[in-house]
This record gives sequence, C-alpha cells and structure tokens, in this order.
Amino acid sequence: MAAADQTRKVTSQLHYHERLTTHGREAGMTLIEIIFAVTLILIMTIATSSVIRSGIDMKVELSQKAKVNHRLMVVMQRIVDDLEQAFILDSQRLELNYVERATKSIFAIAPASSNSELRLTTMSHQAIYANAPESDQTFVLYKLEKDNKTQLTHLYRGDSKIIPTNFDEDPPLQILARNIKSMKIFAWNGEDWREEWNSNKADFRNMLPRMVRIEIEAYSDEPLDESRGIEENDPSTAIRTVVFIPRSVQNREPRDPPKAVKYF
Repeated sequence: MAAADQTRKVTSQLHYHERLTTHGREAGMTLIEIIFAVTLILIMTIATSSVIRSGIDMKVELSQKAKVNHRLMVVMQRIVDDLEQAFILDSQRLELNYVERATKSIFAIAPASSNSELRLTTMSHQAIYANAPESDQTFVLYKLEKDNKTQLTHLYRGDSKIIPTNFDEDPPLQILARNIKSMKIFAWNGEDWREEWNSNKADFRNMLPRMVRIEIEAYSDEPLDESRGIEENDPSTAIRTVVFIPRSVQNREPRDPPKAVKYF
C-alpha cells in the first residue's frame, strides 16, 4: 500500500509539472512571433504616415493653387475695370477745334515677345486723397517684364495722373502680379480675334473693339530660392475671360474687306 501511494504521489507531481510547462508555452511568445508583430506594426505605421503625408501635400498644393487663382482673379478684375471704362475721342474733331491742351486718347494692343502689351485711356482713375487735382481720366499700360535680379517675369501696371501727349512713353510702373508665364490679349474686329489693334492708325482709327479676350497664365509654384528661377515646364494655372466694352457701341465694327472679286 505504501508503495502504491508513493507511486500515485510521484505520478501526480509529474502531471502537475507537465501542466505548468504546457501553460507556460501557451502564455508566452516565441522570438519569431515577436519579430512578426513588430514588423506588422512598422508596416502599418509606414502606411499610415504615407497616407497622412499625401493628404498634407495635397492640401498644400490645393492651397497654393487657390492662392494663385485668387491672385489671377484680382489681376483680371483690375484689367476688366480698366477695359470697361475705356474711351476714345475723335482726333479729327479735336484737330478742327484745336485748343492748347487737347485731351488725346488711345486703345492699342501689340504683341511683345510672344505676349501682349495693352495701352489705353480709361476713366477708372481714382485719386489718392480727396479733392486732389486729378480727374478720372488716365492713361494705363499693362506689360510683362523680367526682373533683372531674379529673372522672374512679372506683370506691371502703370497709370498717369493726367493723360500725356505721347503714348509711347511708359508711365510709372508697379508690379501687379508676380511669376506670370504669359499674358495674351485679343480684340474682336467683327469677324475674328486680332492680336493687334491701334486706334491711332488707319485700320482702327478712333475705334474701340466691341470685345476683348484676355488670357493670363501664372506659375503655380513660387520658388523658395529666387536665384533658382522657374523652368518653362513648371506647373502653371491659367484664367481667361471676355470683356465687352460699353463705349464701343457708338463705333462700327471694322470688319475686314471681302477677299472675293466682285463684278459690277
């Protein structure tokens, strides 16, 4: 009996130790399992960070595009205001009724280095302070020029306090918009869009176009280092509009003469 009890006791202890060993293996983690878990966590972290970074980059890009679009819209509205109040005086009538300081006028669109240059007399001038000895009539110039230091192209606007006698001279210029890629302006002649117009020359003398089409393209990204400059293939944003000139209704549309031969 004592031997049997001793045997049962030893067997019970062996079973107890076996259960402890099995439970330990089930409760713990092997080295492979730990490496796999860490790797999985790293993959999930990298994927999450990539998604967050892409979202931030997209937000920054959209914000930059919105900034450029807003800048172009402000510039376009300024040009539209000047065009809508453009005026032309009859130069022949002024010569007949000659006075010492007759007011002259002009509306001219000319190509300039694959862009356009706009010169016009308009009634959109606003005096800097009240009761200033200035009228609402002014001579305005829009042109693109490169900055000598940065070699970046900017859109300049100039206006004069009084209408000058010589429209070939540029009024004082100020930067209206930076990093402009191109500005193209076309005038409607009754049949198609023309890239040239001059109210002081024979074809369009004393005439305003009925409509003007404006296309402005600006670079979407502003260089952090201005010495780097901007490449021609850099992303850009464009804005376009067509402006009707109210004072042009008093003039006939200068259509091109027919090319077909007529027999009488």
